Amino acid sequence: MRFRHQRCHRRIAVAGGARACVLVAAIAALSMTSAAAEVFKCKDSRGHITYSDSPCPDGSGGRVDLKEPVEDNGPRRPAVPPNRDAVEAPATAAAAPPAAAPPERGKSDYQLTYNDRQRITNLEQIERNPSAYAEQRRSATLEIANIRRGVLARMSFDDARKKDNYWADLASLDSNRRQTAQTQLANLFARYQ
Repeated sequence: MRFRHQRCHRRIAVAGGARACVLVAAIAALSMTSAAAEVFKCKDSRGHITYSDSPCPDGSGGRVDLKEPVEDNGPRRPAVPPNRDAVEAPATAAAAPPAAAPPERGKSDYQLTYNDRQRITNLEQIERNPSAYAEQRRSATLEIANIRRGVLARMSFDDARKKDNYWADLASLDSNRRQTAQTQLANLFARYQ
């Protein structure tokens, strides 16, 4: 097999041989082609696979169906948490948007991230687990409510580390230690009310 770019061949030979170079070339070719382009997978007599934009000369391969990349358009956590204490005065009365009704108690405008949803799923499993300690189940319910309100997104690094340490204590065999951890966790979340 001949390579147009000896530099590519030398670099890839170290990392896995000719097949790796062909794969890299195919990926590069696929990334530069338009969505309507066709790609064919061909196999030669020695079993080497190549990718091409034209059909195989001996009919040994077939067309490869390419899938469009999927974008994750899920809710995103805001880059900077909103400062709920600061109120901006509009420049003119005409430019001011109509006042929105305040959110209902217990509801928040916070958009859950993928990690938030995963954490809620894990906590819901703890809530339903009959072998979990009562302190763990109550703390799971408390944390789910605080995740939905966006408290964990606003939590400082040190407080997040404390929360993780309290969860470690909630798994303790010592009931006093579990009760103390549950109280400390509730107090930690209460500071973000």
